[in-house]
Amino acid sequence: MDTKIIGVVGGGQLCLMMGESIRDKGLSYRLVAVDPTPNCPAHQFLDQQFVGDYKDEEQIRKLGEVSDILTFEIELASSRVLEELKQRGKPVHPSPETLRMIQDKYTQASFLQAHHIPVPDFQGVTGRADLEAAVKEYGLPLIVKARKDSYDGRGNFVLRDQGEIDKVLSYFSGRDLMAQRYIPFDVEVSVISARSTHGKIATFPVGENIHGLDYNILETTIVPARVSPEVSSKARKTAEDTMEALNGVGVFGIEMFVVNGTILINEIAPRVHNSGHYSIEACHTSQFEQHLRAIAGERLGNTGLVSGSAVMHNIIGEEGCTGNYQLMYGNVPVVGTVQVGEGVFFHNYGKHEVKPHRKMGHLTVVSLDGEAQEDLIHRARKIKDNLKIELRSK
Repeated sequence: MDTKIIGVVGGGQLCLMMGESIRDKGLSYRLVAVDPTPNCPAHQFLDQQFVGDYKDEEQIRKLGEVSDILTFEIELASSRVLEELKQRGKPVHPSPETLRMIQDKYTQASFLQAHHIPVPDFQGVTGRADLEAAVKEYGLPLIVKARKDSYDGRGNFVLRDQGEIDKVLSYFSGRDLMAQRYIPFDVEVSVISARSTHGKIATFPVGENIHGLDYNILETTIVPARVSPEVSSKARKTAEDTMEALNGVGVFGIEMFVVNGTILINEIAPRVHNSGHYSIEACHTSQFEQHLRAIAGERLGNTGLVSGSAVMHNIIGEEGCTGNYQLMYGNVPVVGTVQVGEGVFFHNYGKHEVKPHRKMGHLTVVSLDGEAQEDLIHRARKIKDNLKIELRSK
């Protein structure tokens, strides 16, 4: 197969893991990227980096000139210039139209609802009157979301008291909003789904997601999710229906609520997703290799687990933790991607500095022969507790 040059808008940790997948599997791809940070996390795997914002039209056009296929690792990519490049004949996956629709959470929810895919009740918010109407309609607590330029839980506010309405409007000053009914879910799950240029769909095992209590950022993914076979089947079927409706190409992360055995889609990420990082070591094909296969028109890989179960923990900067840092496991520095024991893998993304709530890396622990899932969960937590981000002087 001829080597294809993949242009990525974003050279962060997701692009980094694409590069690792290319290296580890000997795949016939090369990477170039646009990223605002010089020597971005993926730089060691890039033939070329264009330094620019994710919406920098000039730099994205330059990226298009040297790429065979364009993709993106972040929803903030400019859908307008990607559409322009597509019109000039450059393959862009997922499509700019899909990106544009998903970039607006209200439009995204409306699209799913129109295709009879279940979502929580929602409505648009343009000011105080709309927000008060939403409180009256859906009650409290109420989820208020910025419609655009938000991802990974950023841009969300849980309104718990009507007296906080002014606080919400101030917090989101000048931004388009939507209100969503608060769902007291039993568990939150996600399905990593891939669709090829030939229309073939493959889903990874259903993952159970646990988010931080003080911030809505993913902390842990447990695979397979601790749900019934019936719920797991519904979740995968909902993901497949969503991929068909989107007519999307590439890997998508589809987040869902499970409520009394029913499924509601919370949000969709049109890219490889944090809750699928476990797949690097725990599945026959990682989500990163699968994404490359899907957008390049290749046959999709085997998404099955290589062992009974797996746990992924994010390594996240704590409150007040800012600056130069070293990731430590006990007294040992963690650099790059390393295996530190049977079925135990650390990923340090190599970001230049730590910030509060910033994802600095992740840990994946794969079950040993005969190890029960609850024992694995306990073992993975003990390993995670020995990982520390230490600040150091420059």
